[in-house]
Amino acid sequence: MSIALKDAVKIVTDAVDIISNRFPIKWEDIANKPTIQDINISDYYTKQEVDALLKTSHQLTAHDGSIWEPSIDNNGNITWKKVNDSGTR
Repeated sequence: MSIALKDAVKIVTDAVDIISNRFPIKWEDIANKPTIQDINISDYYTKQEVDALLKTSHQLTAHDGSIWEPSIDNNGNITWKKVNDSGTR
């Protein structure tokens, strides 16, 4: 680590220590703090549902029912490839 970087890290560390000592506020010490509501996880998608949504949103279906998926090459060009009945391209 360079000397300039070490100096910068020390300055930031010292600043955080000074601020922490001047304002030693803990969440437990705060009066009239808002209550944190419970989160109802049934309002959110499961991983399987997200995967299914991503798969269907990144494909096209032709009039004949064939499915086409995009791919991007290293040059940033997008090409669409037809997915066979066996699930391969």
